[in-house]
Amino acid sequence: MSHTDRIQQLLAQKPGLKAQQIANELGLDRSQVVTSLHGLLGGAVVQDNAYRWWPRTRGPQGAGMAPAPRTFLANLCRYYLECLSRESGTGISLPAADGAGYVVLHELPFVCPSDEPWANNRAVKRMAQKVRRERSQLALYLGYAIRLRSVHLRNEDETRIEPVLLYPMEETPEDGPEALRPATGIPLFNLEVLKSLPSADSGNVIDEAIHLSEELGLANAEDDLPQWDEIILRLQRCRPDWGWREDLDPYTLSSGAPLDKLISPGIYNRAVLFAGTRSPFTYGLEIELRKLAQLDDEAVKDTALGLWLRGDSIETPPPEDCPILEVLPLNTEQRQAVVQGLGAPITVVTGPPGTGKSQVVTSLLANLAWQGGSVLFSSKNNHAVDVVESRVNDLGPHPLLLRLGKEEHHARIAQHLTAGLAESSSPDDPARYHWLTRAHEQDRGRFISVQREIASVVGLRNAVDELERAAEPARASFGEKRFAALRALDADRIREQLQALAVALDAATESGQPAVVRLLWDSVKGRRFERIAEVAGGMLADADLLGVTPPDGPPGERNPDAWRHFHGALAARLESAAFVQAYWRALDRLRSARPIEQLAAELTRIAEESAHNALDLWQCWLRLRPARWNPEQRKLLSEYVSLLQMISSGDRYDEGGGKRVFRRYYSLFPKVTRILPCWAVTSLSARGRLPFTPGCFDLVVIDEASQCDIASALPLLYRARRAVIIGDPLQLKHVSTVAPQQDRFILAAHGLAEGRAAWAYSVNSLFDLARSLCRHEDIVNLRDHHRSHRDIIGFSNRHFYRGGLRIATDHDALKRPETAGPAVRWVDLKGKVIRPPGGGALNAPEAERVVAEVRTLIVKRGYNGAIGVVTPFRAQANRIRTLVHQDQELSRQLASLQFVVDTVHGFQGDERDVIFFSPVVSAGVGESTLRFLKSHGNLFNVAITRARSELVVVGDRQAALDSGVSYLARFAEYARDLALEEAEAHMPSGGPGPEYPPVTHPEHVSEWERIFYRAMHSAGLRPVPQYEEAPDTLDFALFHGERKLDIEVDGENYHRNWDGELCRRDQIRSRRLGDLGWDIMRFWVYEIRDDLEGSVRRVMEWLAE
Repeated sequence: MSHTDRIQQLLAQKPGLKAQQIANELGLDRSQVVTSLHGLLGGAVVQDNAYRWWPRTRGPQGAGMAPAPRTFLANLCRYYLECLSRESGTGISLPAADGAGYVVLHELPFVCPSDEPWANNRAVKRMAQKVRRERSQLALYLGYAIRLRSVHLRNEDETRIEPVLLYPMEETPEDGPEALRPATGIPLFNLEVLKSLPSADSGNVIDEAIHLSEELGLANAEDDLPQWDEIILRLQRCRPDWGWREDLDPYTLSSGAPLDKLISPGIYNRAVLFAGTRSPFTYGLEIELRKLAQLDDEAVKDTALGLWLRGDSIETPPPEDCPILEVLPLNTEQRQAVVQGLGAPITVVTGPPGTGKSQVVTSLLANLAWQGGSVLFSSKNNHAVDVVESRVNDLGPHPLLLRLGKEEHHARIAQHLTAGLAESSSPDDPARYHWLTRAHEQDRGRFISVQREIASVVGLRNAVDELERAAEPARASFGEKRFAALRALDADRIREQLQALAVALDAATESGQPAVVRLLWDSVKGRRFERIAEVAGGMLADADLLGVTPPDGPPGERNPDAWRHFHGALAARLESAAFVQAYWRALDRLRSARPIEQLAAELTRIAEESAHNALDLWQCWLRLRPARWNPEQRKLLSEYVSLLQMISSGDRYDEGGGKRVFRRYYSLFPKVTRILPCWAVTSLSARGRLPFTPGCFDLVVIDEASQCDIASALPLLYRARRAVIIGDPLQLKHVSTVAPQQDRFILAAHGLAEGRAAWAYSVNSLFDLARSLCRHEDIVNLRDHHRSHRDIIGFSNRHFYRGGLRIATDHDALKRPETAGPAVRWVDLKGKVIRPPGGGALNAPEAERVVAEVRTLIVKRGYNGAIGVVTPFRAQANRIRTLVHQDQELSRQLASLQFVVDTVHGFQGDERDVIFFSPVVSAGVGESTLRFLKSHGNLFNVAITRARSELVVVGDRQAALDSGVSYLARFAEYARDLALEEAEAHMPSGGPGPEYPPVTHPEHVSEWERIFYRAMHSAGLRPVPQYEEAPDTLDFALFHGERKLDIEVDGENYHRNWDGELCRRDQIRSRRLGDLGWDIMRFWVYEIRDDLEGSVRRVMEWLAE
């Protein structure tokens, strides 16, 4: 019996088998079965979308069912697919006559992937080398099923070749230095072909691509994807009216006349290799978007993506202050971000430069693992993933965060797990773990106790402020002397006396007395007036203190109203004095409370001890983890390691055995995440590395989300139940080549114009969308800046962040070239701007001066810190780099200093000790250049915040001031003002006099500081006002031998409520100054106003210690 008969007989007995199953049943090669099914048996059998074969008389079940209505997700995915296609061009169309533009292949690499004889072709090598040289713009593709058509261009006809199917190629160094292979057997569709061929759908090219993907099974689960050859053979059957010139036969490509000699239009059984601009990095994203487009609302209901699509505003209670493990010291906002991220459905973290985003991510990942959850960390930026991977895994003896992506990452995972499976813990580790857990809880209890005490002091201070304002009328009424004396007033005794006086006055009034008393009035009134005099006599001293004068004569019938007025005036003054006494009592409690600076120092000490214990606890937990794996888990991990190594080196178009490996890998992964909870992947590398399973992670954390498009995040959000989105809208933004006007039309074409603008591809980043979907309470702003010198971050803080950052940089840790002078320096230079042939802007004199300044710093002054040069323009960066390389001595020294010259985009996420900035703006600058700069203020913010210790701007200062680029002009003024302040600070001045001297920032001086200065001077003290201890300015500095005292007056915040923000700033400042050896003494305005002598005495006591 022939192969054909045997296949037909088997299908009659077992309909609905796939080609591989038929091959296994009959002991045939799968390619033989495929050829028979599509050839001789073509009329007798039919194939369904799942690639199962049926006798024609018993066709596939479920055919002809009406499609379900499109969901919001389906429309959204179609919309993003069209946007992605617009960004990469409309498709591939090559002139047939351009022999250098493509290489004809005589065999598909799928057929014999291990031999790759075509890769030894010289033309193939030349094309591969071209792509390597222009890696950022070009990618290598295999094109198959070549359509030939004629187009009319420039008054003549031109024959063009357009591959129907596109396969991205990848280099495989493990197979040889120049080895190439298709990245996958799942093709992309050339949209240039689809848009002009008969459509089975709406006529929209994206709809046709998705419809075709469904018919070909390209959106199937990863472990159920069809074989490469079956996809090709099924394509012709699905679209018989596409104008096929030749039948597709992937095993035997047609030969004959060269492509440029063919005349008849249509699709040929040919293949070419070519360099295209369509990014292979979005390949996996496009496939996963097609899969998402097929899902209904129920399939995504319990995922972060489902929550976002519904737009639900979930009213979640405020996160509890749960006992998190501070493996790294966290400030208030960082701690809030971690606590919130552990439980909230969506958390948005705004992280300006240097505010410790990676600390938040590290702590979040560690705590989720510690609590038994699973988390996926992702970013579009490889560098961001590198930083977090290093930060997390450097904290312990075993890696926590496992990175998927390249083969080297998979090899590292295998190595780590193999070592972990062989590990054993020490017998002492469990006992140490329990001891550290108890110590951690105790530290946390102490920390919370001090926090509450600080909150109590702040509350007391605010109460004093309110009471002082309430007592202001009494101060004006009593005068300062009586106001102070009222502190000792016995108000309760006076109230008793007033009550007695009132009784005596009533008794001495004839009217209202009983009839008997009135009859005897002449005999009793004398004694009653004497009683008034007796009671009033005991109150005269208090009356004097309260400023009330008694009537002239003794009590009698002639002056009862005068004594009643005395009683009323005294009562009113006592009520007024009650406000004063309440103020004094509160002030005494405030003065007896522990000072905030002392509490801040204790908080710092506890935090440091706790952080040390927490890190020990974390490392102990990591050491114990392998020992806690039970036999079943160890077996599971061992199998996972083997599978990971197999799929790392396997081909996507492997035969059935390879597919079973992938199927097993994906089925194991959810179980593995319960043992190994933390994973990382770049957003465009998720496909194939992670199973396409809804909610398989408890949390997804996406960093640098301001640069991330929305489309690439959808598959990540689908894989998780909750999301933390981290970014900074004032740094680099998501950039799209789709014009907003074009985007509006695409949005409307997919039914998304009404109420869905937040999802727009071209103008909104993932961060923008997340902010629009969450509540205000879900956003956490990181505010403590630790990277740059105060002078450097000061400009960004003022002009970009509206003063919202708290500068907490440790200046002693900075590697400054100069220890004195501003950290921002402008080297003024008149240059000349030209527009090079490649576009952009070039200022050659400025480039030369930049290199000269770098040379002076490195070669002449011997500076050995990390150096970088940033400029907005590629041509300028290239010129500076060339000049540096031409200087052999400089180039040699810079090689060891992490020297980089790049545009702003190349520096995002990076930093250097010293940054040279070349703005390029000078004589000859064009309007287009200025327009570019005006519309990209964020780039400038990124550029200057890369500098830690010093920022040197080399450029034309006047041109910057006159440029009309607002931020650049303001920065030129800022740099000039810093230099002037420095010069004024070093101007000679006379000795300190009794009056407050001129200072750099008089606008920051309150009247109470002037009063306190005069009082200290009169007492023989010589404080220095507005003393600079970078990055802080002290109200007063007092020196005594080796000791130094920072004297702070609460003048600027007088009659202003202290809140958590002011308190936090004060704690940061106190901690920083304490580390530098300063004693700190804070005076509330109320103390200076009402106890000036006592306040001076406190300072004198410090001197006497």
